[in-house]
Amino acid sequence: MPAAPQDLHAGRTVMAEGLSDLPKGKTGHALPMTASSAGMFATTLRSRRARQKSALPPLRWLPRFVVGRSGADKVIGAQVDMSQLWLSVPRRTLRKSRRKSLGQQQREFDSDLLGNACAQAATWPEGMRLMVSLEDDQAPDGDFNNRLNTVLQDSGFPVSRLDLVFQESGLAQDDKETCYTLSALRDQGCQIFLGGFGSAPSSLSLLRERAMGGLLDGVQFDASMLAPSGMTWRQSGDAPLLDESATVFYRAALETVKALGLKVRSIGVDLPDLLAFVQKVGCVEASGTVLAAPETTAQISERFEETAGRPRRRRMARTAEGL
Repeated sequence: MPAAPQDLHAGRTVMAEGLSDLPKGKTGHALPMTASSAGMFATTLRSRRARQKSALPPLRWLPRFVVGRSGADKVIGAQVDMSQLWLSVPRRTLRKSRRKSLGQQQREFDSDLLGNACAQAATWPEGMRLMVSLEDDQAPDGDFNNRLNTVLQDSGFPVSRLDLVFQESGLAQDDKETCYTLSALRDQGCQIFLGGFGSAPSSLSLLRERAMGGLLDGVQFDASMLAPSGMTWRQSGDAPLLDESATVFYRAALETVKALGLKVRSIGVDLPDLLAFVQKVGCVEASGTVLAAPETTAQISERFEETAGRPRRRRMARTAEGL
């Protein structure tokens, strides 16, 4: 009589080193599964299901357009639809593990995502650009370019057609390795973007929320940030008094502050050029040595009395400030 279907795989004893032969004279009888064998089988099944759940689903894409004023939008490539991707791969797949840290799991996820995206984009027509948003909040770390080179070599996709979106915390890392990594990517034609602009907890999102909630009156701007940095590149000659790129940036930033109905006051106005800047951008008040040097309590009291139209009174009392 043929064996029942459930006896076909139960007729062998599962051992640590593999499947053992059937015992002699016991061909038609199934051997009971031991507790250790059942445990090994359950562990294997769980790990197999975990691998299947963590595998990336087929990618979906969002076309990228160059938006023109004439309305004739031009397609320049596509980006991975991360919103659709996270519906299929929930964040619980990136969880605490005894064997792998959360950062390591995020890096592995990014490597898998880059590998799949580059492999599929390698078949695109010449000139179409690929954009991928990275999950690792510590990227780009020192070894990022090595991992990316492996992905690009395996897929054959050129780095000059790749655009990467990093999280704010990753780009905020102020070290030489991060600067070298980003410089190497941009030198090869890879474009770098900051993701979540204005949405992550930052001064920009805080400003918007507090201003719209009626809980903020204004912003204090340190004008010393307009001074040229020691890292600023220049051809020759003396350094300019103000950094031109900084003045353009902060002028636009302060216009954004005023658009929220907030006042702007400036501190650190220690040069005539800084005073001209704060006047031009519409700051409502300012302080700095170009306007007045720091004063003692007696001096500031005299200034207030003069402003109020009162006669100046000489104070003979000796204070700790005058010692």
